[in-house]
Amino acid sequence: MTVPADAAIVTVGTELVRGLAVDTNTSEIARALAAVGIDVREAVSVADDADSLVAHLRRCTASYDLVVVTGGLGPTHDDVTREAAAAALGISMCRDRRIESGLAAVAARHSDPRAAEQVFVQADVLDGARVLDAVLGTAPGQVVPTTRGELVLLPGPPREMRPLLEAYLSGRPSGPAAPAVLHCAGVSESDLQMAAQDVLGGRSDIELTVLAAPGDVRVVLFDRGAGSTELAAVSASIAERIGESCYSTDGRSLAQVVLDRARVARVTVATAESCTGGLVAGALTEVPGSSAVYVGGAVTYSDDLKTTLLGVDPALLRTFGAVSDAVAMAMASGARDVTGAGLAVSVTGIAGPEGGTAGKPVGTVWFGVAGAEGVRAEMRRFGGDRHFVRERAVMTALDLLRRALRAG
Repeated sequence: MTVPADAAIVTVGTELVRGLAVDTNTSEIARALAAVGIDVREAVSVADDADSLVAHLRRCTASYDLVVVTGGLGPTHDDVTREAAAAALGISMCRDRRIESGLAAVAARHSDPRAAEQVFVQADVLDGARVLDAVLGTAPGQVVPTTRGELVLLPGPPREMRPLLEAYLSGRPSGPAAPAVLHCAGVSESDLQMAAQDVLGGRSDIELTVLAAPGDVRVVLFDRGAGSTELAAVSASIAERIGESCYSTDGRSLAQVVLDRARVARVTVATAESCTGGLVAGALTEVPGSSAVYVGGAVTYSDDLKTTLLGVDPALLRTFGAVSDAVAMAMASGARDVTGAGLAVSVTGIAGPEGGTAGKPVGTVWFGVAGAEGVRAEMRRFGGDRHFVRERAVMTALDLLRRALRAG
Protein backbone atom coordinates (compact mmCIF):
# COMPACT_ATOMS: atom_id res chain seq x y z
CA MET A 1 0.00 0.00 0.00
CA THR A 2 1.20 3.53 -0.76
CA VAL A 3 1.85 5.94 2.12
CA PRO A 4 -1.36 7.89 2.94
CA ALA A 5 -1.18 11.55 1.95
CA ASP A 6 -4.31 12.76 3.72
CA ALA A 7 -6.55 11.64 6.53
CA ALA A 8 -9.76 12.24 8.42
CA ILE A 9 -10.34 11.65 12.13
CA VAL A 10 -13.73 10.53 13.41
CA THR A 11 -14.39 10.50 17.16
CA VAL A 12 -17.47 8.58 18.24
CA GLY A 13 -19.52 9.31 21.34
CA THR A 14 -22.77 11.02 22.23
CA GLU A 15 -20.95 12.50 25.22
CA LEU A 16 -18.69 14.40 22.83
CA VAL A 17 -21.38 16.01 20.72
CA ARG A 18 -23.46 16.92 23.78
CA GLY A 19 -20.55 18.59 25.54
CA LEU A 20 -20.35 16.09 28.39
CA ALA A 21 -16.74 15.16 27.61
CA VAL A 22 -13.82 16.89 25.91
CA ASP A 23 -12.30 15.29 22.82
CA THR A 24 -8.53 15.14 23.30
CA ASN A 25 -8.00 12.23 20.90
CA THR A 26 -8.28 14.34 17.77
CA SER A 27 -5.38 16.64 18.66
CA GLU A 28 -3.19 13.76 19.75
CA ILE A 29 -3.89 11.69 16.64
CA ALA A 30 -3.45 14.69 14.34
CA ARG A 31 -0.02 15.44 15.81
CA ALA A 32 1.04 11.81 15.51
CA LEU A 33 -0.08 11.63 11.87
CA ALA A 34 1.64 14.92 11.01
CA ALA A 35 4.88 13.54 12.42
CA VAL A 36 4.86 10.81 9.76
CA GLY A 37 3.83 13.09 6.92
CA ILE A 38 0.07 12.46 6.89
CA ASP A 39 -2.00 15.63 6.55
CA VAL A 40 -5.28 15.64 8.48
CA ARG A 41 -7.89 17.41 6.38
CA GLU A 42 -11.01 16.82 8.44
CA ALA A 43 -12.03 15.95 11.98
CA VAL A 44 -15.59 15.21 13.05
CA SER A 45 -17.37 13.96 16.18
CA VAL A 46 -20.38 11.69 15.72
CA ALA A 47 -22.98 10.52 18.24
CA ASP A 48 -23.47 6.84 19.08
CA ASP A 49 -25.93 6.49 16.22
CA ALA A 50 -25.32 3.72 13.71
CA ASP A 51 -26.99 5.37 10.72
CA SER A 52 -25.17 8.66 11.21
CA LEU A 53 -21.84 6.92 11.68
CA VAL A 54 -22.32 4.76 8.58
CA ALA A 55 -22.94 7.89 6.51
CA HIS A 56 -19.85 9.63 7.84
CA LEU A 57 -17.63 6.59 7.34
CA ARG A 58 -18.83 6.06 3.78
CA ARG A 59 -18.06 9.64 2.91
CA CYS A 60 -14.70 9.75 4.65
CA THR A 61 -13.38 6.43 3.34
CA ALA A 62 -14.28 7.56 -0.17
CA SER A 63 -12.57 10.95 0.29
CA TYR A 64 -9.37 10.22 2.24
CA ASP A 65 -6.46 7.80 2.10
CA LEU A 66 -6.69 7.16 5.83
CA VAL A 67 -9.61 7.37 8.23
CA VAL A 68 -8.90 6.98 11.94
CA VAL A 69 -11.89 6.31 14.18
CA THR A 70 -11.83 6.33 17.97
CA GLY A 71 -14.59 5.18 20.29
CA GLY A 72 -17.53 2.82 20.13
CA LEU A 73 -15.52 -0.42 20.33
CA GLY A 74 -16.56 -1.49 23.83
CA PRO A 75 -19.12 -4.11 24.91
CA THR A 76 -22.17 -1.94 25.66
CA HIS A 77 -25.31 -1.33 23.61
CA ASP A 78 -24.13 2.05 22.32
CA ASP A 79 -20.78 0.75 21.02
CA VAL A 80 -21.76 0.65 17.35
CA THR A 81 -18.51 1.42 15.54
CA ARG A 82 -17.69 -2.13 14.42
CA GLU A 83 -21.13 -2.67 12.92
CA ALA A 84 -21.20 0.78 11.33
CA ALA A 85 -17.77 0.27 9.76
CA ALA A 86 -18.82 -3.09 8.31
CA ALA A 87 -21.98 -1.56 6.86
CA ALA A 88 -20.13 1.45 5.45
CA LEU A 89 -17.60 -0.77 3.67
CA GLY A 90 -20.14 -3.42 2.67
CA ILE A 91 -18.28 -6.27 4.36
CA SER A 92 -19.11 -8.76 7.09
CA MET A 93 -17.63 -9.61 10.49
CA CYS A 94 -16.62 -12.85 12.14
CA ARG A 95 -15.73 -13.86 15.70
CA ASP A 96 -11.97 -14.06 16.32
CA ARG A 97 -11.56 -17.07 18.60
CA ARG A 98 -8.14 -15.96 19.87
CA ILE A 99 -9.53 -12.62 21.07
CA GLU A 100 -12.62 -14.38 22.42
CA SER A 101 -10.46 -16.70 24.48
CA GLY A 102 -8.57 -13.75 25.93
CA LEU A 103 -11.84 -12.11 26.99
CA ALA A 104 -13.12 -15.16 28.87
CA ALA A 105 -11.63 -14.06 32.19
CA VAL A 106 -13.24 -10.63 31.83
CA ALA A 107 -16.63 -12.14 30.99
CA ALA A 108 -16.41 -14.42 34.05
CA ARG A 109 -16.43 -11.38 36.35
CA HIS A 110 -20.04 -10.57 35.40
CA SER A 111 -22.89 -12.08 37.39
CA ASP A 112 -25.47 -11.43 34.68
CA PRO A 113 -24.95 -13.88 31.78
CA ARG A 114 -26.21 -11.28 29.32
CA ALA A 115 -23.50 -8.85 30.41
CA ALA A 116 -20.94 -11.64 30.18
CA GLU A 117 -22.00 -12.44 26.62
CA GLN A 118 -21.77 -8.77 25.64
CA VAL A 119 -18.05 -8.77 26.50
CA PHE A 120 -17.38 -11.09 23.58
CA VAL A 121 -18.65 -8.68 20.92
CA GLN A 122 -15.23 -7.07 21.22
CA ALA A 123 -13.87 -10.16 19.45
CA ASP A 124 -15.90 -9.42 16.30
CA VAL A 125 -13.46 -8.52 13.54
CA LEU A 126 -14.18 -7.06 10.11
CA ASP A 127 -13.27 -9.29 7.16
CA GLY A 128 -9.70 -8.67 6.03
CA ALA A 129 -8.82 -6.60 9.10
CA ARG A 130 -5.48 -6.64 10.86
CA VAL A 131 -5.98 -6.73 14.63
CA LEU A 132 -4.15 -4.36 16.97
CA ASP A 133 -4.16 -6.24 20.27
CA ALA A 134 -5.38 -4.30 23.29
CA VAL A 135 -2.59 -3.13 25.58
CA LEU A 136 -4.79 -1.46 28.18
CA GLY A 137 -8.49 -2.22 28.45
CA THR A 138 -10.20 -4.98 26.50
CA ALA A 139 -11.11 -3.53 23.09
CA PRO A 140 -8.63 -4.34 20.30
CA GLY A 141 -8.06 -2.04 17.36
CA GLN A 142 -8.56 -2.98 13.72
CA VAL A 143 -6.92 -1.88 10.46
CA VAL A 144 -9.28 -2.47 7.55
CA PRO A 145 -8.44 -2.03 3.83
CA THR A 146 -10.66 0.38 1.89
CA THR A 147 -10.90 1.11 -1.82
CA ARG A 148 -8.75 4.21 -1.28
CA GLY A 149 -6.54 3.21 1.64
CA GLU A 150 -7.20 2.15 5.22
CA LEU A 151 -9.78 2.52 7.97
CA VAL A 152 -8.28 2.29 11.46
CA LEU A 153 -10.56 1.59 14.43
CA LEU A 154 -9.17 2.50 17.84
CA PRO A 155 -10.73 2.49 21.33
CA GLY A 156 -11.98 5.79 22.72
CA PRO A 157 -10.31 6.12 26.15
CA PRO A 158 -7.04 7.99 25.49
CA ARG A 159 -4.91 5.62 27.60
CA GLU A 160 -6.26 2.69 25.57
CA MET A 161 -6.07 4.48 22.24
CA ARG A 162 -2.52 5.75 22.56
CA PRO A 163 -0.52 2.47 22.50
CA LEU A 164 -2.58 1.13 19.59
CA LEU A 165 -2.00 4.31 17.60
CA GLU A 166 1.71 3.98 18.28
CA ALA A 167 1.62 0.36 17.15
CA TYR A 168 -0.16 1.31 13.92
CA LEU A 169 2.34 4.08 13.09
CA SER A 170 5.41 2.14 14.24
CA GLY A 171 8.11 1.87 11.62
CA ARG A 172 6.85 4.67 9.40
CA PRO A 173 9.52 7.17 8.35
CA SER A 174 9.29 10.62 9.84
CA GLY A 175 7.51 13.26 7.80
CA PRO A 176 8.05 17.01 7.59
CA ALA A 177 9.93 18.89 10.26
CA ALA A 178 8.00 19.40 13.46
CA PRO A 179 6.17 22.76 13.52
CA ALA A 180 8.11 25.71 14.88
CA VAL A 181 6.15 27.49 17.61
CA LEU A 182 6.88 30.99 18.85
CA HIS A 183 5.14 31.93 22.11
CA CYS A 184 4.44 35.64 22.53
CA ALA A 185 2.94 37.94 25.14
CA GLY A 186 2.02 41.59 25.28
CA VAL A 187 1.33 41.83 21.54
CA SER A 188 -1.79 41.41 19.42
CA GLU A 189 -2.60 38.49 17.16
CA SER A 190 -2.84 40.77 14.10
CA ASP A 191 0.50 42.47 14.76
CA LEU A 192 2.17 39.07 15.03
CA GLN A 193 0.58 37.93 11.80
CA MET A 194 1.91 40.97 9.94
CA ALA A 195 5.41 40.59 11.38
CA ALA A 196 5.54 36.91 10.42
CA GLN A 197 4.17 37.53 6.93
CA ASP A 198 6.74 40.28 6.35
CA VAL A 199 9.51 37.77 7.02
CA LEU A 200 7.89 34.95 5.04
CA GLY A 201 7.37 37.16 2.02
CA GLY A 202 4.70 34.95 0.49
CA ARG A 203 6.78 31.77 0.31
CA SER A 204 4.72 28.60 -0.11
CA ASP A 205 7.06 26.07 1.51
CA ILE A 206 6.19 27.29 5.02
CA GLU A 207 2.60 27.58 6.24
CA LEU A 208 1.71 30.16 8.89
CA THR A 209 -1.01 30.16 11.49
CA VAL A 210 -1.50 32.38 14.54
CA LEU A 211 -3.28 31.00 17.60
CA ALA A 212 -4.52 33.18 20.44
CA ALA A 213 -5.18 32.25 24.07
CA PRO A 214 -5.73 34.62 27.01
CA GLY A 215 -2.53 36.64 27.25
CA ASP A 216 -0.58 34.19 25.11
CA VAL A 217 -0.35 34.23 21.31
CA ARG A 218 1.44 31.57 19.30
CA VAL A 219 2.97 31.87 15.85
CA VAL A 220 3.06 28.38 14.35
CA LEU A 221 5.10 27.54 11.24
CA PHE A 222 4.46 24.29 9.38
CA ASP A 223 6.99 22.68 7.08
CA ARG A 224 5.55 22.40 3.58
CA GLY A 225 8.81 21.56 1.85
CA ALA A 226 11.29 23.96 3.43
CA GLY A 227 12.98 21.36 5.62
CA SER A 228 14.00 21.54 9.24
CA THR A 229 17.08 23.74 8.75
CA GLU A 230 15.24 26.40 6.76
CA LEU A 231 12.22 26.24 9.08
CA ALA A 232 14.47 26.90 12.07
CA ALA A 233 16.17 29.79 10.28
CA VAL A 234 12.88 31.43 9.34
CA SER A 235 11.54 30.91 12.86
CA ALA A 236 14.61 32.67 14.28
CA SER A 237 14.14 35.57 11.85
CA ILE A 238 10.50 35.98 12.85
CA ALA A 239 11.44 35.84 16.55
CA GLU A 240 14.01 38.56 15.96
CA ARG A 241 11.43 40.67 14.13
CA ILE A 242 8.91 40.26 16.96
CA GLY A 243 11.52 41.16 19.57
CA GLU A 244 10.99 41.05 23.33
CA SER A 245 7.34 40.07 22.92
CA CYS A 246 8.50 36.61 21.83
CA TYR A 247 9.27 34.86 25.09
CA SER A 248 9.84 31.27 23.96
CA THR A 249 10.78 29.33 20.84
CA ASP A 250 11.56 26.07 22.60
CA GLY A 251 8.22 25.19 24.17
CA ARG A 252 8.86 26.70 27.59
CA SER A 253 5.88 28.26 29.33
CA LEU A 254 5.90 31.90 30.37
CA ALA A 255 6.26 30.85 34.02
CA GLN A 256 9.24 28.65 33.09
CA VAL A 257 10.92 31.55 31.28
CA VAL A 258 10.41 33.83 34.29
CA LEU A 259 12.00 31.28 36.60
CA ASP A 260 14.88 30.60 34.22
CA ARG A 261 15.62 34.30 33.87
CA ALA A 262 15.44 34.79 37.62
CA ARG A 263 17.82 31.87 38.13
CA VAL A 264 20.34 33.30 35.66
CA ALA A 265 20.06 36.77 37.20
CA ARG A 266 20.30 35.30 40.73
CA VAL A 267 17.11 37.13 41.70
CA THR A 268 14.41 35.70 43.94
CA VAL A 269 10.75 36.35 43.19
CA ALA A 270 7.62 36.95 45.30
CA THR A 271 3.96 37.63 44.56
CA ALA A 272 1.09 39.60 46.11
CA GLU A 273 -2.35 38.84 44.73
CA SER A 274 -5.90 40.00 45.20
CA CYS A 275 -8.26 39.30 42.27
CA THR A 276 -6.17 36.38 40.95
CA GLY A 277 -6.42 34.56 44.27
CA GLY A 278 -3.02 32.85 44.10
CA LEU A 279 -3.10 31.87 40.42
CA VAL A 280 0.19 33.65 39.68
CA ALA A 281 1.87 31.76 42.50
CA GLY A 282 0.22 28.59 41.24
CA ALA A 283 1.61 29.09 37.73
CA LEU A 284 5.12 29.57 39.08
CA THR A 285 5.06 26.69 41.54
CA GLU A 286 3.66 24.33 38.91
CA VAL A 287 7.12 24.39 37.32
CA PRO A 288 9.51 21.82 38.83
CA GLY A 289 12.44 23.47 40.61
CA SER A 290 10.61 26.75 41.16
CA SER A 291 11.68 26.78 44.80
CA ALA A 292 15.17 27.76 43.66
CA VAL A 293 13.95 31.31 42.99
CA TYR A 294 10.31 31.65 44.04
CA VAL A 295 10.22 32.38 47.78
CA GLY A 296 6.45 32.78 48.25
CA GLY A 297 3.69 35.32 48.34
CA ALA A 298 0.42 36.43 49.83
CA VAL A 299 -3.20 36.32 48.74
CA THR A 300 -4.66 39.48 50.27
CA TYR A 301 -8.24 39.55 49.08
CA SER A 302 -9.48 41.88 51.80
CA ASP A 303 -8.26 45.40 52.49
CA ASP A 304 -7.47 44.43 56.09
CA LEU A 305 -5.05 41.73 54.94
CA LYS A 306 -3.43 44.10 52.49
CA THR A 307 -2.61 46.22 55.50
CA THR A 308 -1.72 43.56 58.08
CA LEU A 309 0.26 41.23 55.80
CA LEU A 310 1.76 43.60 53.24
CA GLY A 311 1.86 46.86 55.18
CA VAL A 312 -0.33 48.79 52.75
CA ASP A 313 -1.19 52.17 54.33
CA PRO A 314 -4.94 52.29 55.11
CA ALA A 315 -4.93 55.88 53.90
CA LEU A 316 -4.03 54.70 50.40
CA LEU A 317 -6.95 52.29 50.43
CA ARG A 318 -9.36 54.98 51.63
CA THR A 319 -8.12 57.59 49.18
CA PHE A 320 -7.49 55.59 46.01
CA GLY A 321 -9.25 52.28 46.56
CA ALA A 322 -7.84 48.77 46.41
CA VAL A 323 -7.78 48.82 42.62
CA SER A 324 -5.30 51.63 42.02
CA ASP A 325 -1.71 52.27 41.07
CA ALA A 326 -0.87 53.39 44.59
CA VAL A 327 -2.13 50.19 46.21
CA ALA A 328 -0.61 47.98 43.50
CA MET A 329 2.81 49.54 44.15
CA ALA A 330 2.38 49.29 47.91
CA MET A 331 1.42 45.60 47.62
CA ALA A 332 4.47 44.82 45.48
CA SER A 333 6.79 46.73 47.80
CA GLY A 334 5.24 45.04 50.82
CA ALA A 335 5.68 41.57 49.32
CA ARG A 336 9.30 42.33 48.55
CA ASP A 337 9.94 43.64 52.06
CA VAL A 338 8.14 40.80 53.84
CA THR A 339 9.73 37.98 51.85
CA GLY A 340 13.12 39.50 51.22
CA ALA A 341 12.77 38.72 47.50
CA GLY A 342 14.70 40.65 44.90
CA LEU A 343 11.65 41.15 42.70
CA ALA A 344 7.91 41.14 43.44
CA VAL A 345 4.77 41.51 41.37
CA SER A 346 1.31 42.43 42.62
CA VAL A 347 -2.16 42.10 41.10
CA THR A 348 -5.28 43.95 42.22
CA GLY A 349 -8.37 44.31 40.07
CA ILE A 350 -12.08 43.88 39.42
CA ALA A 351 -12.69 40.48 37.85
CA GLY A 352 -16.49 40.81 37.91
CA PRO A 353 -19.19 40.19 37.16
CA GLU A 354 -20.00 42.85 39.79
CA GLY A 355 -17.98 45.55 41.51
CA GLY A 356 -17.24 47.81 38.56
CA THR A 357 -17.87 51.55 38.39
CA ALA A 358 -17.81 54.14 35.63
CA GLY A 359 -14.23 55.02 36.51
CA LYS A 360 -13.15 51.48 37.22
CA PRO A 361 -15.20 49.09 35.08
CA VAL A 362 -15.09 45.33 35.40
CA GLY A 363 -11.84 44.10 33.88
CA THR A 364 -9.72 46.92 35.33
CA VAL A 365 -6.54 45.43 36.82
CA TRP A 366 -3.52 47.20 38.29
CA PHE A 367 -0.11 45.53 38.52
CA GLY A 368 2.86 46.55 40.61
CA VAL A 369 6.47 45.53 40.09
CA ALA A 370 9.01 46.21 42.82
CA GLY A 371 12.72 45.55 42.44
CA ALA A 372 16.12 46.94 43.27
CA GLU A 373 15.56 49.84 40.86
CA GLY A 374 12.31 50.92 42.48
CA VAL A 375 8.60 50.28 42.07
CA ARG A 376 6.19 51.02 39.24
CA ALA A 377 2.60 50.25 38.30
CA GLU A 378 0.76 49.41 35.09
CA MET A 379 -2.94 49.15 34.37
CA ARG A 380 -4.81 46.89 31.93
CA ARG A 381 -8.48 46.66 31.05
CA PHE A 382 -9.57 43.22 29.96
CA GLY A 383 -12.85 42.30 28.34
CA GLY A 384 -14.63 39.00 28.87
CA ASP A 385 -15.98 37.11 31.84
CA ARG A 386 -14.44 36.62 35.28
CA HIS A 387 -12.45 33.56 34.21
CA PHE A 388 -11.00 35.38 31.20
CA VAL A 389 -10.05 38.47 33.21
CA ARG A 390 -8.22 36.36 35.77
CA GLU A 391 -6.40 34.35 33.10
CA ARG A 392 -5.27 37.51 31.34
CA ALA A 393 -4.17 39.02 34.64
CA VAL A 394 -2.02 35.99 35.45
CA MET A 395 -0.28 36.08 32.07
CA THR A 396 0.25 39.83 32.32
CA ALA A 397 1.78 39.53 35.79
CA LEU A 398 4.16 36.84 34.58
CA ASP A 399 5.05 38.89 31.52
CA LEU A 400 5.84 41.93 33.68
CA LEU A 401 8.17 39.76 35.75
CA ARG A 402 9.80 38.43 32.58
CA ARG A 403 10.39 41.89 31.17
CA ALA A 404 11.84 43.04 34.51
CA LEU A 405 14.31 40.14 34.21
CA ARG A 406 15.63 40.97 30.77
CA ALA A 407 18.85 38.99 31.18
CA GLY A 408 18.68 35.30 30.25
